[in-house]
Amino acid sequence: MPVFIKSFFNKHFPARQLLIRQNGEVKHVVLAPWLQVSALAIIFIAIAWISVSSIRVYMQTHQISHIEQTQLDKQVQWQQKVKQQQQRYALQQEQLAELEQKQALLQGMIESLPASISKDVIKLEGELESSPINENESEFHEPLEEDKTQNKHAQNSLTSFEQRYIMLNQQYDTNFTLLAAQINQRHDAIIEILKGTGLENALAQHLALSTQTTAQGGPLDILDESKIPSNFLVIADKLLLLNQLESFLTELPSTLPLPAAKYYISSNFGLRKDPMNKRRAFHKGIDLAGWHKTEIFAPADGTVRRAGRNGGYGNFIELEHKNGVVTRFGHLNKINVKKGQLVTKHDVIGLMGSTGRSTSTHLHYEVLIDDKHVNPLKITKALSRVW
Repeated sequence: MPVFIKSFFNKHFPARQLLIRQNGEVKHVVLAPWLQVSALAIIFIAIAWISVSSIRVYMQTHQISHIEQTQLDKQVQWQQKVKQQQQRYALQQEQLAELEQKQALLQGMIESLPASISKDVIKLEGELESSPINENESEFHEPLEEDKTQNKHAQNSLTSFEQRYIMLNQQYDTNFTLLAAQINQRHDAIIEILKGTGLENALAQHLALSTQTTAQGGPLDILDESKIPSNFLVIADKLLLLNQLESFLTELPSTLPLPAAKYYISSNFGLRKDPMNKRRAFHKGIDLAGWHKTEIFAPADGTVRRAGRNGGYGNFIELEHKNGVVTRFGHLNKINVKKGQLVTKHDVIGLMGSTGRSTSTHLHYEVLIDDKHVNPLKITKALSRVW
């Protein structure tokens, strides 16, 4: 050992004696300088090792805590994303239900359109499907590249759904707007034409009868009106009213009871000079002249209320139609029906003649609404404009 090192040890770590008493004996233990240095070095090394180990344990613990916190944060974010996606899915289901009800209403209205309204303007698009939620999405796992790709596709799917939803809603708005325009146009045209024809009371009776629930039924397939805009429901109600008007038109004597080419009008409705005595008189119908035994048909569905001889009418038929409408036919050569018989429009009910108070072969034709005579030509001309 070099002299200066030995001198350093002797100066700073002089030899020390330890007295150890054991079993009544005293022993002397000499602690040489090198032994003291060795012991001190061991202590420093132990302290350093403990310090380094503690620092490493602390750093590892901190790193583990950081990783765990990061995982927890990711899990929370993932759960939030899953919750948001579930909420969007629930919203999509609600939107799907709304579209389904709109589709059901539109389809039902199209099937219920009268022949006077074209269906060609209505365009129906395909079905809209929602983006389903994966059953395992509620469980957290570290997203892989494949998962990221699937999530990207899912987001694109959601965007596609929203775009499709907006497009279909616009299409439904367009279709219902087109329907509303045609329904309102047809409705207003019918109402305008019926004004002044004397059919107002008959129409009121028809609408009142249409609200009665006689001879109706079937399985219940009701629409969820809470999912349908109120303006769409208003249009549907307007269509129901229009169909009632169309039904009313079909029940009216919309044509004269003779083929168009086989008659001419020999006397109009209203004030005239009587053909027999030349005095002023009120003519309650119109006279349609034609060939002897020309076929006379029912101008609308009805029931034979009277059939036989009736004074100046000669051979006479009276038909009762719906909504308080009655038609009468006089001067017939032959009667082909009997009292109580049901007849349909265009059924032959008799043949033209000149019986009763008549100057020549013709048909005396009357129309009554609520027992009040109206001009048959006025009704047929008005209804011809509707059709």
